[in-house]
Amino acid sequence: MKIVLCYVVVTHGRITEEYVSRFVTTYHEYPPEAEHDTVIIANGGPLTSNIAVLFSGINSRTLARSNDDGWDISGYIEAAKGPCAGYDMILCLGESNYFHRPGWLRRFVEAWGKYGPGMYGPYATNVIRAHLQTTAFCCHPRMLQTYPMPVRNRSDRYEFEHGQYSLWRRLAKVRTPVRLVTWDGEWEPRAFRFPANIIWRGDQTNCLMWCNHSDFYRDAPADRKSNWSRSADRDFK
Repeated sequence: MKIVLCYVVVTHGRITEEYVSRFVTTYHEYPPEAEHDTVIIANGGPLTSNIAVLFSGINSRTLARSNDDGWDISGYIEAAKGPCAGYDMILCLGESNYFHRPGWLRRFVEAWGKYGPGMYGPYATNVIRAHLQTTAFCCHPRMLQTYPMPVRNRSDRYEFEHGQYSLWRRLAKVRTPVRLVTWDGEWEPRAFRFPANIIWRGDQTNCLMWCNHSDFYRDAPADRKSNWSRSADRDFK
């Protein structure tokens, strides 16, 4: 299976250098344990020299583009139609993602092998309505290529993630597998909030990776953690 990792970098972002440094450091410290290529999606134009040098230890290509439309999602769609079109799996990661245990890509490959091509992610919540958080997810490039709605602004971006006609709901409607993937299992949409220690629950160590959302929860006071957990655990809809 040909796999490509697409990592979004916000060119000239306020804390982009910090995020990229953490991503690269933990990528080496906790290997993916699955063969893949890497494409850096530079949202906002070519990478600065300070950012580019951080990727020197990772064999990668860069797709430089505008950041004036649908942010990360439009970048993934452009990559899926362009340099990533020939792959079997595209793993889409926002710049705040980082790793805390080896084998995070292997777990997606295992789920893919068990259920077939689909949409898989390490984070899921029932906030607003049930969804895989598109901070990180993988699918076949064709699933991005054929998404029928324009993604041109913030509203379009969130429709893609958790709208009534979001990508995961469109796929599930035609019986394409959709799963939350954790270290201890794979979970269907109605069971997104069943496992222990997922995002916004416990120590979050069941997440295949961490991101800004998990960090906010980790660092929040107890009352805020409780509110966020209740919101994430609301009834499925």
